[in-house]
Amino acid sequence: MKRLHLIAILISLNLQALSFAQVPAEPGEWPQWRGPNADGVSTETGLLRQWPDNGPKVIWQVDSVGVGYSSLAVSGGRIFTLGDLNGIEHILCLDSKDGTVIWQRQPGTLEQQLTEKVDGEFARMDRNSDGTIDEQEALLRFGWNFNSYDLPLIDVDSAELAAKRVNSLLQLTDKNNDGQLDFSEGNELFRETLGRMDQEDKNADADALAATRTEAWFAALDTDGNGILSRAEVRQTALDRQFGRFDQKDPATDKSDEQLSREEVQNGLVKFESGRDGVITRDELLDYYTRNNADGDGLLTAFELRTAFGGYRNGMGDGPRGTPTVDGDRLYIEGGNGDVACMETATGNTIWHINLAEEFDGRVPGWGYSESPLVVDNLLIVTPGGQKGTLLALNKMTGETVWQSGSITESAHYSTPVLATINDVQQIVQFGNRSVFGVSLKDGSQLWSYSAPANGTANCCSPVIDDNYVFASSAYGTGGGLVKVTRNGDKQEAEEVYFENRLQCHHGGIVRIGEYMYTCGNGPLTCVHFRTGEIAWQARSVGKGSLLAADGMLYVLSENHRVALVEATPEEYREHGTFEIKAHGRPSWAHPVVAGGVLYLRDQQSLTAYSIRASEE
Repeated sequence: MKRLHLIAILISLNLQALSFAQVPAEPGEWPQWRGPNADGVSTETGLLRQWPDNGPKVIWQVDSVGVGYSSLAVSGGRIFTLGDLNGIEHILCLDSKDGTVIWQRQPGTLEQQLTEKVDGEFARMDRNSDGTIDEQEALLRFGWNFNSYDLPLIDVDSAELAAKRVNSLLQLTDKNNDGQLDFSEGNELFRETLGRMDQEDKNADADALAATRTEAWFAALDTDGNGILSRAEVRQTALDRQFGRFDQKDPATDKSDEQLSREEVQNGLVKFESGRDGVITRDELLDYYTRNNADGDGLLTAFELRTAFGGYRNGMGDGPRGTPTVDGDRLYIEGGNGDVACMETATGNTIWHINLAEEFDGRVPGWGYSESPLVVDNLLIVTPGGQKGTLLALNKMTGETVWQSGSITESAHYSTPVLATINDVQQIVQFGNRSVFGVSLKDGSQLWSYSAPANGTANCCSPVIDDNYVFASSAYGTGGGLVKVTRNGDKQEAEEVYFENRLQCHHGGIVRIGEYMYTCGNGPLTCVHFRTGEIAWQARSVGKGSLLAADGMLYVLSENHRVALVEATPEEYREHGTFEIKAHGRPSWAHPVVAGGVLYLRDQQSLTAYSIRASEE
């Protein structure tokens, strides 16, 4: 009997998104990413100015929101978020009183599409047509990663289970019955893990082993017989993983020729896999299965295949990243694979659904689509990225295209667009992969751009705007800069006011209160003057993370699961309480929320509500 398994997630670390629709603030409302005005500032008052030693009182805690990094929207006594439930991306609606689930749905036609995909995949994977996906068939399709989908068994002896699976696999794959897997038998099955399974024999003749393995590889892979292995010839083999390390650069050009000679392969084996014979014994298999907790039964069911294809997958953490946007009786969401949907807040029924990659030539960013949808009047603004246009405006009622910004075609990164009026022109400001830029709200035409804050890895933090001034920042050694955007006829120009390498922000966001900005997006909590870039103070606080402001205080959540209450003042760092939250195996990247006198903190599948209203203490 199998136990349902929540797949651990995350991000990159760079992965939260921002939404900036101007929504009238009501008591207890946090209707979109970063709050009522999408600036990370809550309108709440009458909140605690000092926390008890163990933090504020817990009202309720649930473990039902699924894995992911999505934050929350709170509106009308309900909480809306996204999460992977058993590997399948869902939109969830919870009661803010106690966290009970009111509804959980997949958007649009995704459920039917998933069923059709699973049926087709099952038929293709079942090579012997016996109605089951055995371990060999699963490995050929997914590699070792299939164990992420093979749900664990309960009440079984793990050692017996590992031995049973290894014996069964050898029966299927050991063609010459010698009790081990040579290159021809194990290469396809374990192309990504073969080197880690094969244990080093320190007493062996490393050169002789390398020579033997080299000849075996050339015999199996040199299909044109020219004595050279090309990229194409080694693709999808264990050698593919080592190709870049084995292929030596020409000293004259400092470039590799994308080909492997016998000498390069043999030298590479001696250097990187010394003492390994390239043969996987039963004991080596058993050791690897035991060490890596392969605790499923080695068979994939149709249900388990649904978990493989039902949501966004990433080595830095699975699950959705964006936060829902509430607009009256409608809810707008964007999933990690680019599924954008309009849904009824009351029922979760889908009104319309599109996919940014499939329908608008977008490309899923390296850590998944991470923005939150932006509602502006009758438009929904999202960021497919790509050659058809970085930004896309849809009719929020129908999902029909209004415009796509063909004049700017940067790839999508991880920021959420901002609505602004600069030089009396309404525009959308967004951070792509190469620059922060503004486009006309009317037709998506480009107005201005600024490239200094962009890095080539991940631009996550949405720009901060005041009047005609725009501040943008990224991490990875880059920093932040302020520009003044001026008008020149029908065009606009961005002139840099300052740039400061110390003002780096990864994903954690920036809060502006009056003349000062606050961020802990790259380590220390920092207070800086918005217009001058002068740093008022820096403090270690609880470390790198995210933050929001409410009632004159900063609520700081570090990725290391520590929370602090800090006075929002440029005078000095003043801490008013700290506590820790339970970790779930990933950094804490879902941004905090304050609504209705409650602090909400989500970490993976867990969501906790804390009472922070002063009158209740």
